[in-house]
This record gives sequence, C-alpha cells and structure tokens, in this order.
Amino acid sequence: MDLKTTYIHKETEPIYLGGTSASISASDGKFLATPLNEDVVITNLHTNEIYYKIEGDDDEAITSLCITPDGKYLAICSQSQQLRIFDLESKHITKTFKLSSPVYISTVDSTSSLFAFGGSDGVVTVWDIEGGYVTHSLKGHGTTICSITLYGELNNLNSWRLASGDTMGTVKVWDLSKRKCIHTLKDHNTAVRGVAFDDDFEYFITGGRDHVVIVYGTKNFKPLYTYPINEQVEASGFVRYVNDRQFFYTAGSSNILRLWDIKSGELVAQTPAPLETNEELVIMDVIKVCEHQLYLVISDQTLVELDLSVKQGDVSGDNVQELPVMKRIAGNQGIIADTRYVGPDHNLLAMATNSPALRVMDLQKPFELKLCEGHTDILNALDASPDGKWIATASKDGEAKLWRWDDNVESFQLYATFQGHAGPVTAICLNKLTSEPTFLITGSSDLTIKKWTIPKTSGNVMKTSVYTRRAHDKDINAIDISPNDEFFATASYDKLGKVWNCQSGETIGVLKGHKRGLWDINFYKYDKLIVTGSGDKTLKVWSLNDFTCQKTLEGHTNSIQRVKFFNPQSPQLISCGADGLVKIWDYKSGEEIKTLDNHDNRIWAMALRDDKGDEFITADADGKVTTWTDNTAEEVRLRELAAKDKVEQEQSLSNFVKNQDWSNAFLLALTLNHSMRLYHVIKSCIEANEDEESSIGSFQLEETISQLNNDQLVVLFKKIRDWNVNFKFFEISQSLIHVILQHFAIDSLIEVPGLMKIIDSIIPYNERHYNRLDDLIEQTYVLDYTVEQMNRLLA
Repeated sequence: MDLKTTYIHKETEPIYLGGTSASISASDGKFLATPLNEDVVITNLHTNEIYYKIEGDDDEAITSLCITPDGKYLAICSQSQQLRIFDLESKHITKTFKLSSPVYISTVDSTSSLFAFGGSDGVVTVWDIEGGYVTHSLKGHGTTICSITLYGELNNLNSWRLASGDTMGTVKVWDLSKRKCIHTLKDHNTAVRGVAFDDDFEYFITGGRDHVVIVYGTKNFKPLYTYPINEQVEASGFVRYVNDRQFFYTAGSSNILRLWDIKSGELVAQTPAPLETNEELVIMDVIKVCEHQLYLVISDQTLVELDLSVKQGDVSGDNVQELPVMKRIAGNQGIIADTRYVGPDHNLLAMATNSPALRVMDLQKPFELKLCEGHTDILNALDASPDGKWIATASKDGEAKLWRWDDNVESFQLYATFQGHAGPVTAICLNKLTSEPTFLITGSSDLTIKKWTIPKTSGNVMKTSVYTRRAHDKDINAIDISPNDEFFATASYDKLGKVWNCQSGETIGVLKGHKRGLWDINFYKYDKLIVTGSGDKTLKVWSLNDFTCQKTLEGHTNSIQRVKFFNPQSPQLISCGADGLVKIWDYKSGEEIKTLDNHDNRIWAMALRDDKGDEFITADADGKVTTWTDNTAEEVRLRELAAKDKVEQEQSLSNFVKNQDWSNAFLLALTLNHSMRLYHVIKSCIEANEDEESSIGSFQLEETISQLNNDQLVVLFKKIRDWNVNFKFFEISQSLIHVILQHFAIDSLIEVPGLMKIIDSIIPYNERHYNRLDDLIEQTYVLDYTVEQMNRLLA
C-alpha cells in the first residue's frame, strides 16, 4: 500500500506588520528593514531571503526604522523611547540610547554619517554614526515632528543643513555647524509630511496634508513656486527623469506617485492609476534608492519598485508618461482565504486575500507579488484550471471573474466577468475535464447557484447564466465539480452537502449528518466517493452510489476548513482547520496517519499541486504560507538503512564477544545504547576473568572506560542507575562505579553536565544495598553461633 506518511516543510512568513514605514539601503537597494510588530526583519532583496530577525524591545511596537545608504547600520526606535543601533555586518546591537520622547520619523544623510530623529515632543536628535553619540539636540518645534531630511557634503562642515516639519504646518531649517535654526517657514496650515533638498542645494520643497506643495530657493528660503495638489501629500522630493532633468514628485492619499515640472508645475509622469475599490490605500512613504530608482511604501505593507531610467519619450506638451512598475514586494499577504497552484509550470500561487486584487506569488521568489485588478471588494474564493492557465475568482462585490495567462506579459489578464448574483459570490469552481474551461459554477450568499458558459472571446460581461437554482438555506461555502464534469457538489452552512447534475441543475443527492455547517467538499478522482469537512470537527466520506456516510473521521479539535482527497493507489485525505493543524488520513483504515504542525492561527486555505499528494500548500489567517513536500520515500530509505546498520552492528557485537574483544564490544554496545547488551558484555568479561585482580575481569576494558568522554560517561551512568535499581543486576553496577572512581578524579566527574543528578538518584539504592548486606552479615553470625552450639551438643 503506497501511503504518504511523512512531509517536510518550508514556510514564507510575513515580514512587515504595522503602520511604520520600511527602510532600504540606498546605495544598492540590497537590504530592506521592516517592522514586524515589536520585532524587526531584515530582508536581502537580491536573494529574496530573510537576512536577520531582531527581537523586540519588551513588546513595545517599532515606531521608526532607518538604514544607512551603505547598508552597514540600522537605527531602530520603539514606543518605549529606546534607540538601538544595529550593525548589519556583525548582526548585533552596538549602541542603545534613551530618547526624550517616542520617535515616529527619522532619516540619514547620503554619506552615512548622521542619523536624525524627530520626536513627538518637538525635539530633533542628531546622532553621529561612527562615534556612537548624540551631536545635536535641536529644540524649537512645539509639537510632534512628522517629516525630516538631512543635507551635507562630506568635506564641507558649513554645508550641513537639517529641515524638519511638524503637525501644525511649521518647517524649520537648521544649520548644524552653528547649532541653530536659521529659517522658520509657516506657509502650510496642517501637517507637513514631505521635506527635501535637491542634490545641488538649489531648491527646497515642502508638501503637506493641506494639498499644497511649495518650492523654495535655498539662498533665502523664500517661496519660488506654490502648487496645489489634488490629494493629501504624504511624501515629496526631487528626482531626475528624462534627459537627467530634475523634477519634483508627490505621493499620498490617491495612491499615485506623480512627477511635476519644477518651474511650470505641469504633470509630467505618474504611476498607473489603481482601480477604484472599497480599499483605501495610501502611499505612506517614498524611498529614494538611487537617482532613478524609487520604492513606494503602500499602507497595505507592500512596496512598489519604480525605475525612472526607463525612457518614455518626450515629456513636453500634454503627454503624461506612465511610470512602469518593475516589481512589487509583499510585506504580508493578510488573511489568505483561498489559494491554488497556477501558471504554465504550476510554480505560481494564486491567493484570495482580504484585498480586492487577485494576488499571484512566485514560489521561488516568495516576497515578490503580481496584482490582477478587477474586483472592487475583497475576494472570497478562487479556482484554477488543471493546466494552471485559467483562474476564476469570486468576490464580495457580487461578481465572478475569469483570468487567462498571457505569455507576453507573463501574468494573468482579465478574460470575462459574470454578473447576476444578488449578493456576494462566496464559492466558485471551473470544470475539470478540459484544460481550457467551458463552464463554471458559482454560489452566493443570495443562497443560489448559477452555471455559466465561458465565452469564446475575451472582454465579455456575462449577465445571463445557463440556469439558476435555489440551493441552500444558508451561505454556500464551497463548490466542487466531479472529474468527469457530470456532477457538482455544494457545501453550506445549513449543515447539508448536496450533489447536483451539471447538465440539468437538479439535485440528485443530499449529504445529511453533520451537526454544524459545512466548510468544504471534494470529489475523489479515482472512486465514487466525496468528502465533507464541517464545523463539528469531523470529516465524513460519502458514497456517490447511495449518498450514505461511509466513514466519519475525528481528530481535529476545532472547525475543519479544508479537506482534499489524494493518492491514486490508495485513497487518502488531507484536512486542515481552525486548530492550525494539518492531518493526513488513510481512508481504508479510517485512521489518522500524521499530524503536521507549522501554523499558529486558523488555516483557511489549502491547495494540492496534483492529486498524487507529492506537494501541497497551506495558508493561514496570519498570511503565513507553508509548502509541504512528501518525504515518505526518503523516510522509508533511512529507516531501512538504520535497520540494516543495526543488524550489522549487532553481528559485529556478537563477533567481538565471541572473540573476547571486550573493549570494542563495550564501546559498540554503549553506542547502540542497548542496556541489556551492554550488561551482558560486562558480565561475560567478568566471567572470563582474564585479569583476576581487575574488578571487571579485564584491565584493558578498565583502560577503555577511563578514556570515555563526557557524553559517554553520562550514558554509562544512566545504565548503572537502571541496573542498580534491580537486586539481580546491582553487583555489576557497583563494580563499574568502583572502576570509574579509580580512574576519574571526583572534581572532573562533578564538572560533567547532568552527571550529578544521575549520581544523586544512584545513592539511595546504594544505601539500601549496603543495609541489606549488613543484615546478611549479621544473620551469618547468628548462623555461625547456632552451628557452634549444635556441635557442642553432639560432642
């Protein structure tokens, strides 16, 4: 019976949680530092791997992060007002410092010389990175500082300037060499979120939540240009774009980065406008990695990379260029409600999350993400065709959409939209028999199911279904279509599963028996079986011949969210649920084979790469994705090798004893950790008695014992302890103790980790054995006296 019993795993965990902005090393864009609640995660963007995780500061949330452009140091500020300087090369904290207040904004200069921190008490603290001390404490703001920037030339001390903006709209420009404020600007009437100097120290820009951007000249800091921006500005600065010309950028509440001409204020270029949804995303920050590379930090903890060196033609006139998105980095996926393997090679993962956009992740580059926008509300469910080139999505917006793989852009493009449900679409399934789908079934919270024909051409909006049926009395949570496309099944929160005829849309069977609502339902490809998973913590397998329950499988401690059949040779099941556990079942025996545990939260989603069960994925409410790979064959091979090695070692042990090679026999028995075999080796040595004066019959064996290392001594003392408990075996244990005390100093034995605890457990039994021997000696005296008196009577 070819059962899958053992799986190994690797996981992709969230690297970004919290409202604090991320930070990237600007010289090469290699290191990304992100907050993970109270911890900090450093990711190598070149290798797509986590470089290091810094433990939190007494469960206090991270408030600000700033990494030096050269990628050598990271400044970490937390709610407890603690500043920690982390050395990325040595991977340890080099300095800690107590700030005067929590810091929510920080920056570093381009030469990696100074950090600057803006406190909630209005104090700006400047930190010397190389020296590891505070150089300036600048006071003058009366409220929280919400923007800050540094400018300086390495060999010109008089050039160093710092600008800071606060939540009341005041901006101050500081001369660091003179240690004083040289200009106070009050041209904004609300929080200033973007302040920046250009590279040539010709212009200075401020951008505020009052929808206004002001460009100043740095000679006298008088406003040169004031431009209204149709959004709350969260970041502003200068970049070079076409022909290396300098422009200023703004980003904020509209989730669009825009480039503007400095002198005319004309819009030059912008990122693609996102689809209008109920998800209100904001660009929290713009990170300038180099002159032509920017990262946008979005409020859903994703980062968007832009390459401004990609030339888009002339920027003159009314031709607004579109800035191409190079890649997206997902700090976390949110709650993953459903998932499938997709792509021509099934190396991508499609995810329905608490976001309107379909997310597609490359399993080889797990932090990179592609978004497919089309829905206007969160996704509830999805399905994929057997070849991985089609994805169907169901959304809370009441629509279902079909996406098709496009080789030209190596992504999924919207193919068709299906409208008609009166409520959110909660379940969806594509037909299985053909690689290119011909129909799909949808289920909705309006309690109906619909069958839709897939159009032959793309771009259609289908508003008429093949049929509509009232299906259940409560929400429909899952739909599955049989492998031959003849039937489909629905699972509902009304505790029922139903089997339907695909052609007519009529019910042909009802699966009744669960005590709580059903979360999932799945056909077995190689037999007339169907399985349901329920909130009553059980799986039930049903016959498609008479729709009776064949087996009920119990083992989960909470609701079962997903269940799948797999294994063509012998039917097996995988289930997962709200207890965070994954269980592997053997259907024929009805027994649980294995429990897999790598999640800390409810597992909402599960997907199998194929029906063989060689690989599957689980995803939970924390956004953690675990890939499980079958390791049964390797495990069996290792067990067979271990059994073979054991037989060979036991044969060797037998040969050593036969040849009276007591030293090798002793060492091998000790290595095998077999108590009685070791006992019989020592007993046989004593009986052979090669050296009469030896306590154990062999001086050579005593010499071997005297050379044991600490670990071997601990194992030997454990055996001595076990034998010492039993009156039949204690003599040999006492002989061994005698040998050990002859060859080892007491001080050296005391230093062996864990040995004294074992010795403490030996002593009480030793006392008992000696007391028993004393009693026996006393009894021999009585016997001697009795015999002597009897001899006198006979005389």
